Amino acid sequence: MQNIQIEEDEIDLSQLFSTLKKNFFTIVFITLFITSLVVVYSYFLPPIYSSDVKISFSNEEKSSMSSLIPNALADFTATTEKKLETVKLTLETRKFINSVIKELDINQRYFIEHNYRKDELYAFDNLEVSLNIHDDNFKEKYDGTLYDKLFTIKPIDKKHFLLSVDAMEYNRTCSYNKLVSNAYFSIKVIKKSYLEDTNYYISQSNPQLLADHILENMKTTILSDNVLQITYTDTVAKRAKEIVQEIANQFREFTLVKKTSELKKRLIFINGQIGIIENQLQGEGKNLKEYQKKHKTFFTIETNNKMILEKLAEKKEMIETLKLQLKELNDFQKSFKKGNLNTVSLLNNGINISSIEPLIERFHAIDIELEDMRIQAKNIEKSLTKRPQLEQLIQRLHKEKDTLEELNFNFTPTHPQVVKTNNTIIEIENDIRSYIQTDLNRLRKSKSSIKTKIIANINTTKKSIEHKLNIFKHDIQNENALMQTLPEKSLTVQELKRKFTLSENIYTFLLQKKMETQMSLASVIENTQIIESAREGLKPIKPNKKLIVIVGFITSLILAIFYVFLKSMLDTKIRNEANIKELTDAPLYGSLPNKKHKRFFEEAMRVIRTNLQFIIPKDKQCISILVSSTVPGEGKTTVIANLAHIIAQSNQKRVLIMDLDLRKPRLYQELNKSNKLGMTQYLTGDFELESCIQEVNEHLDFFPAGAIPPNPSELLMSEKFDKTIKKLFLTYDYILFDTSPIGSIIDAKILLPYSDIVLLVVRANVAEKGFIEHFNNLRKETEIQSSGIILNDVKHDKSSSYGYGYGYGYGV
Repeated sequence: MQNIQIEEDEIDLSQLFSTLKKNFFTIVFITLFITSLVVVYSYFLPPIYSSDVKISFSNEEKSSMSSLIPNALADFTATTEKKLETVKLTLETRKFINSVIKELDINQRYFIEHNYRKDELYAFDNLEVSLNIHDDNFKEKYDGTLYDKLFTIKPIDKKHFLLSVDAMEYNRTCSYNKLVSNAYFSIKVIKKSYLEDTNYYISQSNPQLLADHILENMKTTILSDNVLQITYTDTVAKRAKEIVQEIANQFREFTLVKKTSELKKRLIFINGQIGIIENQLQGEGKNLKEYQKKHKTFFTIETNNKMILEKLAEKKEMIETLKLQLKELNDFQKSFKKGNLNTVSLLNNGINISSIEPLIERFHAIDIELEDMRIQAKNIEKSLTKRPQLEQLIQRLHKEKDTLEELNFNFTPTHPQVVKTNNTIIEIENDIRSYIQTDLNRLRKSKSSIKTKIIANINTTKKSIEHKLNIFKHDIQNENALMQTLPEKSLTVQELKRKFTLSENIYTFLLQKKMETQMSLASVIENTQIIESAREGLKPIKPNKKLIVIVGFITSLILAIFYVFLKSMLDTKIRNEANIKELTDAPLYGSLPNKKHKRFFEEAMRVIRTNLQFIIPKDKQCISILVSSTVPGEGKTTVIANLAHIIAQSNQKRVLIMDLDLRKPRLYQELNKSNKLGMTQYLTGDFELESCIQEVNEHLDFFPAGAIPPNPSELLMSEKFDKTIKKLFLTYDYILFDTSPIGSIIDAKILLPYSDIVLLVVRANVAEKGFIEHFNNLRKETEIQSSGIILNDVKHDKSSSYGYGYGYGYGV
């Protein structure tokens, strides 16, 4: 059994090589054709250049005055992966990219024709082109847009060029250095030097789509906890460098402005207050001088009165401080309701915020979590938060999407497994969104609760300050009553001095705060640094044309081989001897070329005759051979006529060939004999047997079918037919039966008991493989003694020897 399996494997391998050899030129043609297309395709592919910058984010503010910078303003000091994800989203917004576009002149693209290909340039070396498009006017008359359409400049001579716009069928001869203008566009071409005799092209990008185009070609990658790489690809190396460098510069400026904006707002407020207090201080000083000069009150007050006045001044100053604190608390409440949680002013005015500091920190933390969850909601495929349940859902989503990608590669979108996977992905995405929404609701609820607590604590602080304010006011009333005993002029002088001193103290306080703010502003350093600037790419990163051609060649070769094998697998026709070997264990006695190749046809017939000698019973007086086919038109009549001639000539035996295809007799035509009197007349009439048989030559006789009967099967099953056959067995050495096709009519099966050998004629490139299966079933059902196949109409090959080497199974 093992040897048989090895033999079958060898036969299969041989069949594979045979298929490849037979279709060699088809494989070569398909491979070369597809490879040629790939070569042409790769030739026209534009080169893609890449440029990148690396940005680092410092974790701490390294400033000698860092203690003066409010924590609430350090928006960009954290450089965790979560913060870098936020930076990535910022970089990938159209608003930010539009700020980059404003700084660059990249709305025009330049091409030059070279070897049937349009090569893009950063700018023309010998031309300066200014193009403006009036797209609204263009849309009113034409379909589509004039943006991104090519304007062709074809030099004519030293002073003129041909301007063509295919989008509007515009062709006009124009002069260099002169403006060409119409309702749809205006263009000015300035010639700077000698022009090549080729086409120059220019187009203007749609400003509304330019940001999207940049975003499509930009990629941001997190290299580490504090380093971000921005990569930009473009068909022009210099433009790629300029765009990615400007993106880095703009973001660097953006972070710096973000950090200093709050300090600048504070400085503006302090400067305004200084101006007010300065005017107030000048007025009070002037009033004090004029009163003293007018009333000549340059005297001192007794020690006791002086102490009272000093206490009174201190309390009034405290009242002003408390009022300022109340104002700051009210302002904080108003700004807090608007979402601003700046506690700088509270701290600077000496307000104790220890009771709300933990709440404010928690409020900030919830704000960050909310922002993270909003970002997560926009990008549900990437885990941006440290939530195990959410990470598990996202991992499941990735796994299902990977599964879907594999299914889409093997199945159609309507396949049940694909539909099921799609539904699973939708469910997971809905679970993720539901989880995110639930978390958002929870955070918003916590934020609202904390906000309520902060407001309640602020109200409590305000009540405490108001209580102190009332106490000081009551004390001042008592001290004022006490001071009524002082001389009126002295009291007035002290009051003016008190006001002046109070204003002077406030002015000094504001100057101090201004200095602190200015020092804070001056000490702000950039936490965004460009650690590696963009460089112009010297070689394109893609396409790898050599690799494309190699892959194209290999792919086309695989496709060609796949096509050949697929064609062979789906081929239901019998093409050659190998097909028959695969389908049956019945012997193949020979292969016949087309009858037009007479010499090769006769040689093949002799080989078939020789092969039949091995299975002819030696002890029988008459050998009967039935020749049939599975369907009409396979050449059985031609084969049986020529086989009868060969047997008669070679063996010098008496041979009778009988046309028993009573339904459609054709053998008489092949032998050039008459069909007027034959088997039908003999079986249904009173004709003598000898009168129905015609002589073909000395050793070969012919028994025609005769007229077509209405009941051919009944005639062949009749007792007279049985006796006739037995009688003829005693007269002839060989009898050959030409029957109806064995696959469709029962007539041939009736003759099987009279046949020593059954030959099935199979026509190459016509017969179906299923016919052989039918023949196999017939062999099992009827237990035919000896049977075999003759392959007819095989393609002629001078190097072939028809009929040789097919004697396996003889004598079985």
